[in-house]
Amino acid sequence: MKKFVIHIISVLVTIVTFTSCEIVQEVKFEENGSGTYSLGFDMSEMMKMGANKPSEKEEYKKQIDTLIDFEEYIIEKKDSIQKLSKEEQKKIENLKDFKLYLKSDTLTNQLVMKIAYDFKNIEDIKDFSKKLGNQNIKELQLFTKQIQGNQGQQKSPLPDFNEVFETKFSKTTFSSKITQKSLEDAQKKKDTTMTKDNPMANLIRFKQRFVFPYKIKKVSNENVRILPDFKGVEIEANMYEMNNNPKFFDIAIEFENE
Repeated sequence: MKKFVIHIISVLVTIVTFTSCEIVQEVKFEENGSGTYSLGFDMSEMMKMGANKPSEKEEYKKQIDTLIDFEEYIIEKKDSIQKLSKEEQKKIENLKDFKLYLKSDTLTNQLVMKIAYDFKNIEDIKDFSKKLGNQNIKELQLFTKQIQGNQGQQKSPLPDFNEVFETKFSKTTFSSKITQKSLEDAQKKKDTTMTKDNPMANLIRFKQRFVFPYKIKKVSNENVRILPDFKGVEIEANMYEMNNNPKFFDIAIEFENE
């Protein structure tokens, strides 16, 4: 099973920049400011187009729905980990707040990969990519190539979203906006030839989802969809919308007073 999981993740990494894909960044907040941050890739559209044929071998035709809890992984491998250097032990210890989820189902045409991180506060989210970096675990190496450079040498095809956006959360307000540096970079790299009806525009879609412990009173961004319970929002854009308006995802929220 582990060999199959690694193979499927490898396939996802290979095709994510060449095939229709939805990237979902989700943050769930608790009242004390802690929560769960996750980044996922949904390539179900690619499955529907029949592009998911990694192998004709029977073992690769299996359907999987698996969760790798790295806290359990560390406990399971503790004897081997203790033989490593102090530096390596500390690096692996950074994984205890991570979980990797993978679902591949040819019957329902689902192909989803997501990594989740339990954070202590809003500033802790910024350590998401740093803690994943240079880990000697195949499942993670295959995933993190999408959000980081290769040993600092090669630029990733995807940005580190925690460096792109500045996020703030309190009992009364929430805000997320593009940083000045990222805004300037986006303006420099803007593709002036891309049009709204360009078939490449929907090749990759990016969605942000924020879930709160408080009800929403006011939202600043008209692109936002408020969730039915009024305790969360979603913002989604394709490549044209992101290219045309770098501030598409800027949002300010005011919560109801209890």
